[in-house]
Amino acid sequence: MATFAQVRQAVQNQVETVAGYKIVPFPPQYFRRITNTISHKGFTVDMQTTNDEGERQRRGTTYVSSTCRVLFCYRLRPKDIIVDYDASMTDEQSIITAVLQSYQTVQAGMQVRYNRSTRDIPDSMDFMITTLEFTILHTL
Repeated sequence: MATFAQVRQAVQNQVETVAGYKIVPFPPQYFRRITNTISHKGFTVDMQTTNDEGERQRRGTTYVSSTCRVLFCYRLRPKDIIVDYDASMTDEQSIITAVLQSYQTVQAGMQVRYNRSTRDIPDSMDFMITTLEFTILHTL
């Protein structure tokens, strides 16, 4: 059994294996809402929702699926926006690959599935925020 915090921390540890990425010291809900959270290759991990998997619930074992989001920022330089845009998508693929690695040390049988990516560039075009969404199957 793994706690929600252990699952979130395990995903964070996997993202930190990608060169240059560092966790921002703010709650995930504040990522992008305040300027201090926006830093080149800064990221956060949000355990957004958890749902019952419909299995029989026994004392000590509850099967759940949690939606986990990884949000990261990539700076876009004014004279190299397309180059940086492509580099951000390359890093996106690296982060997806890192997050999909094994979690056997956290919990036997824990599975991570990639759902989707969304990319957003504000009107200022000075950075790109990418949101990666995963479903994590685990037990409580």
